[in-house]
Order: sequence, then structure tokens, then C-alpha cells
Amino acid sequence: MTTPAATGRSRSRALALLCAALALAAVLARADSFTISSDTSRTGDAYNGDTITLDLAASTADVVTVQLANSQVIGSGLTIRSASGSSSFRRLSMSMASTTVTQATIALSGAMPTNSDIRIVATTGTLTAAQSLFDFSGLSLDTNITIVVEDTAVTWPAGSASTGSVISFSTGSTAVGISNFAAIFVLHATATNGASVVSIDTQSSLPITNSAVLAIDYSRCESCTGALVSIRSPLTVDRSSLFRISHCTAVGTANGLLASAGSVAVDGKSLYLVADSQIESGDLFNFFTGFEDPTIPFPFTVSGGSTASFLNLAGPATGTKRSAIPSTSDGTSNVIGGGCVIDGSKLPGKSDYVDQGLNVKTVVNRQGASSGTCANANCVPANTYDSTAVSGSDPCTCRCTSLFVNPPSCTAVTDPLQIYNGNAKCSVLNCRSCAALYPTSRCTQCRRNYVLTDTHECLHAAVGAEPLCNVWYCATCVKGTSDQCSECRSRFRLSDGSCRLGNTNAAAGAPIIAAAACIGAAAVFYAVF
Repeated sequence: MTTPAATGRSRSRALALLCAALALAAVLARADSFTISSDTSRTGDAYNGDTITLDLAASTADVVTVQLANSQVIGSGLTIRSASGSSSFRRLSMSMASTTVTQATIALSGAMPTNSDIRIVATTGTLTAAQSLFDFSGLSLDTNITIVVEDTAVTWPAGSASTGSVISFSTGSTAVGISNFAAIFVLHATATNGASVVSIDTQSSLPITNSAVLAIDYSRCESCTGALVSIRSPLTVDRSSLFRISHCTAVGTANGLLASAGSVAVDGKSLYLVADSQIESGDLFNFFTGFEDPTIPFPFTVSGGSTASFLNLAGPATGTKRSAIPSTSDGTSNVIGGGCVIDGSKLPGKSDYVDQGLNVKTVVNRQGASSGTCANANCVPANTYDSTAVSGSDPCTCRCTSLFVNPPSCTAVTDPLQIYNGNAKCSVLNCRSCAALYPTSRCTQCRRNYVLTDTHECLHAAVGAEPLCNVWYCATCVKGTSDQCSECRSRFRLSDGSCRLGNTNAAAGAPIIAAAACIGAAAVFYAVF
């Protein structure tokens, strides 16, 4: 006969097992790792220590389309990687839009799938001192891979001694490189109180080779602790490739536009371009000196019919006056300058550039011409026809040798600058902000009391009706508004009219969820038994 005490002990053991199972389920529920091998569309996900694995070899489709929207990344962050040993000729078209990152990092690592187009758009981040928003450690792009990181804004704590960058390249399990018609475009990124927009520290050389591109455009450093672009590794740009910094600004800092601590080699009819950028204080460039002789900078050579151009730059000083750069070793390469203003004074001639430490061989005017001939100052030499006479007052443009290369610089990969105007005004009626690549015609956020339509226009809410609530993870908006939340969905907390995860560390919240589940289960358990 079973005694009441034995029955109690049995119930206790059963309840303990039930609680353990619920606790395990709560911990597992926070993980959202998954593998992509077919078309995928997800919205509103929260990632914390999760991994997205790209396995195109398992797909039967010619193109795999992936859309991730309105995500939150917290705590241990998110990693995107290719499946180990996976190879495929199938094409990946992936977009990650409107992501909020809080004290976390998004990592892209290893060899990305060939034939990939990855676009990461509208990412905002609030990070701790040492964190970078995107970690590209060991990232390898080889054969028809393009990554565009567009419209990014990141803030770090003010006054931090050690800070991260918007994008950080460092050593990883594979050698970092961009090769064979691959490209990374960083477009419209803002770093506030960070180290830099782009930081490269790969120990070995970073190769940009065989019709490849690394470009940083329309980006901004505010009170950064380092240069807007910081390179602590040798840089090789060869075989019809492009390295570009353009339309960038550094304010609130004296650390400049570009810092380079390693040799630079531009070869094989390639282009090294720094253009249309300005700094508020300090030096435009910091080319560090070599280890063997602290008075001589690391070598910076332009050869093999290549071009290095320094165009329309403004700042108090070049930073190259004591140790001139770059050098050319043949009669086929060129160093071009034009439109630069240093310490308030224009540099009109070749000798003025040389006096500032820029070994310019050709000076161009506002049109990009020298002696009445377009100089191809911003063109990849391998893919551009020879210089032609300037036409009237029209600016010089690159005349590409083939329909298979792309304006504005005649790159083998599609360049987003061919349709981008960072200075254009948003002309959509009642729109607060437009998309970066469609700055005049495609709204991304409407003004108060207006809602966004499928055609990217702004429609006034019906008279007497409440406007649609556009706040992510919000259950109810403040009456009469579409962008101010008054009550968030379950698991989210209200913060200044927005909704965030109730706990910035989901792992810490798991025991609470488990405890609540256990209490509820106990009530049911004893009610039944």
C-alpha cells in the first residue's frame, strides 16, 4: 500500500522533472540558429548568440533569396557563415534590413558562398567600448561576391579609451581577402565616439585582387579616437582592382581621414582613389614609418600602369609633408591631384602638391582635365579608354571599354555609386527620411500621422481614425501617433516610445521564464493530482 509520504515524494520528483524540462525549454527557446538552403523570409527575430549557416549546396533552386527584416541583435550577437565544405554555383541574394543592435556584434566570417549578393541596410547600434558592429574576422570573398553595408549609424560611450569600429577586419580561421570579381562597399556609415568607420588589422597583407573592390563612401566619423579608415596591415591593390575613400567627413577629432601602418602596393592597371572628403582638424593622412628606419614610411608604390588620385580634399594639413608618398617606378603609372585645399589654401600646381608631400605627376582642374584632356583620375585604367579631349564645361567621366564593366569608375562589379547621390534631398511628400540608394523617391519613414505605403509614399491616416502603429514590437501606440508606443508586446519593454527586449541578456531572462513556467506548472500539477 502506498503511503501518503511516498505519494508526496513521487509528486515532488515528478514536479522536479517537469520544472527541469521547462527550464531546459526556456534556455533553448532563446536560441534561434538555423540553416538556409532555400528561400527564406523572417521578420522581428531577436538574436543572442545565434548562427545563420548558408548551405546553398542543399538547394535545388538557381537563386536562393533570403530576407531578414526588423531584427534585434543583443548579448552574444549573431554570426553569419557558410556551411563547412559547402560549394555551389547557385546564387545567393540576401538582404538584412532595419536591424537594431544593442551591445552586440554581427559577425560574417570564413569563406562566403560564391555568386552571392549580400546587402545589409539600415542598421543602428549602441555598443560598449570595445565592441565593433560588424566583425569581418577571417572573411574571405572569392569569385562574384558583393557585400554592401549601407545606411549604418553606431554610437559608443563618450570618452572611452578603447573603442570599436563600424566594420572591423582582423585575422580569423581563414585568410582575409577580396578577390576575383568580389567587392565590399561601405556606404553612408556614421561612427560616433568610435575608433573608426573601417578598421583593418589582418597581420598579413589584405589583397584586393583581380577586378575586386573595397570602397568606403559617404561616411562620417564624429569624435572618433582614430582615423576614419585605419589600416594596420600591408595593402595590395592589383589586377584591375579599386580601393576608394570618397565623400567622407571627420569632425570632432584630430585623427584624420586615413591611417596606414603597412606597405601599399598598387599594380596591374588598378586605381587607388581618395576623393571629395574633408576633416575638421589634424592631418588628412598618417602613413606610419617603417620598423627598420623610423624616419622612412612604409613603401607606397604605384606601378604597372596604375593610378593613385587625391582629389578635392580639405583639411588643415596633409600629414605627408615630412615623408612624401607615393612613388612610381615606371613611366606607365600616374599620381593625380586636383581641387585640394590645405589650411585654407588651394593647391594650384604640381609643385604645391609636392611641397605638401604628395608626389603628384598630373594636376587636374574641376572638370578632371589637364591641358584640355580628361585625365581618367577616378577610372580603373584596365577598363577605361585612353584620355580624350574635354568637352565644353562638362565634367570628365570614365569611358568604359566594355558593357560588362560599370560606371562611375569602370569596375568589373556593379558599383552602387552609379545610382547614389548622397547630397540629394528627399522629395517624397510628408516623408521624414528616404532610402539611401533612392534618396529622392523612396520613403523609409513618414512624418507623424502619416503611414508608409507599399509604393514607398506617405498617406495621411483617415480623418477620425487612428494612424497605423509603425513602432516595431509595439502592441499599442500613443493615441494620434504612429511612431510613439504606449504598450509593447510580450517580452519587450517600453523605452522612450520604442520597444526593446525586456532583458538585454536573454540568457539572464531564461531562468525567470523557467521559474514562472515552473510555478504555473506546479499549480496545474497539484490541481490535477
